[in-house]
Amino acid sequence: MVGDRWIAVVCVPAVTALTAPPWCAAQVTEVTTTGWMDDVGTHGRWPDRRSEPPVFVGTSLAALSAEAEGERDRAANALLSLAIPGVGQLRSGRARGWVYLAAEASLWGWWFERRSRGSELRDRYRDLAWTGARVQSGPRMDPSFAYYETLSKWARSGAFDASPSPGIQPELDPATFNGSIWSLAQSLFLAGDPGATAEDPGWDAAIDYYRGRAYDDRFLWDWSRTPGAQNEFSTTISESDRRFRQATDIVGVVIVNHILSGVDAYLSAHPGQPLRSVRLRPDPSVAGRLGVSAHFKVPN
Repeated sequence: MVGDRWIAVVCVPAVTALTAPPWCAAQVTEVTTTGWMDDVGTHGRWPDRRSEPPVFVGTSLAALSAEAEGERDRAANALLSLAIPGVGQLRSGRARGWVYLAAEASLWGWWFERRSRGSELRDRYRDLAWTGARVQSGPRMDPSFAYYETLSKWARSGAFDASPSPGIQPELDPATFNGSIWSLAQSLFLAGDPGATAEDPGWDAAIDYYRGRAYDDRFLWDWSRTPGAQNEFSTTISESDRRFRQATDIVGVVIVNHILSGVDAYLSAHPGQPLRSVRLRPDPSVAGRLGVSAHFKVPN
């Protein structure tokens, strides 16, 4: 007791501990031996004659608060780097955050270049198809990629309706795309009978099948008018498709960069667990595609 002021020391041991640490007992002993505070040590209550409220000293509470604050800071760095690679590292004073930022900018620049080149090649093969193969019976229409892929495999579409008479008279030449569709329809619904007519029971089903898969007059083509053009077209469409697939692969690498940067930002700030190395490199095991392997080590 100093004057009329009572001082008590409050210890907050770890959650899993059942008893207070040794330093707590020492502090209590030091306080209780200052005079006549047996009421506190023995009965766990303040004497009635105290004149002021006690002052509590929470040393371990401050330590726990600091640890919680550190954990929140590490989590914030990780979230920042997950959103924008490198920001969490720079926030904690680590210069390698610039590496993540540079990788992010480079990857998006590469993605833009691949997409742009793929689009240029796509416009080129569409123009080649229009001028070198397609039957220009109306205004130009550019259908889906599947149509142009079919043009790279078939020299001629054949007619859609081979006769001006009422109803659809399918193309009969199986060497053409439309003719091959009708041949398949006959095998499915007309028992493969080439002489089947509209009176046969499966005729309507065969016509519906043909109408849904054959190309009509808006999309007919014939490469025989421009020798060599189909080969150029096939090469161009393959190159365009390859550029678009590479752009898709780059997006995957961007996602990896975000994840690695987030993990790095968290582990780098964790006491005793710095992230030693992060490396991105081409993966030779992925043939014909852009592959990337990421390697990082955390010391034991």
